[in-house]
Amino acid sequence: MKRKITYGLLTILLFGGLYFGLRFAFGLFTPFNFWTAGQDIKSGKIQLAEIGEMPLNFEQKQKLANSYGFDFYLFGCNVKTDIINGTEYYNKTMVDHLEHKYGIGWWTKFQSQLDSIDKTNSAGLKMEKVVNLVAEQQIVKDQIKLIDSLSKSQRHISLIPTLEDSTQNIYLVKVSEDNGMNLVTYYNFLIDANSMTIINADGKLERQ
Repeated sequence: MKRKITYGLLTILLFGGLYFGLRFAFGLFTPFNFWTAGQDIKSGKIQLAEIGEMPLNFEQKQKLANSYGFDFYLFGCNVKTDIINGTEYYNKTMVDHLEHKYGIGWWTKFQSQLDSIDKTNSAGLKMEKVVNLVAEQQIVKDQIKLIDSLSKSQRHISLIPTLEDSTQNIYLVKVSEDNGMNLVTYYNFLIDANSMTIINADGKLERQ
């Protein structure tokens, strides 16, 4: 009788351990795992699953993925361990399939292309912050009002940003007006993009 109970407990522990192993370690009972990846590949549904919030450049990444014949599938942040682990196996199976299709080293190349998109997007956001910082300065606001008033809203001020020093991450923003014949610059602001601070609050450069 005791032997039967012992075997019964061992069986329960064995199957219990197997269940939890398959569920949490491999994510077998989640929508994304190595088995569902194989089924999706057979049906021609090629995708990589991403966990987290939608990135600002998701549309650009999706276009890059589409050029290689697959999609990014994005789902929320509130996920459990079994889904995270299952997704890792799902994506690994998908990447192996894509590497077989496009050749060894394709995944490294693709990630480099994704990094390039991230850097471009980051640079664009930084440039936007730099321009907004200059636009908030009172002397710039006053100049905008003055030009609009004198020209009866026919001419306008433009903020023209350029990367002045890539090593120190310094931007130059010109506050200029196109008067119809040439570009007149009123201020030249230097911005430290590391701290998002204006170096020359008066908008004058040393050589001016």
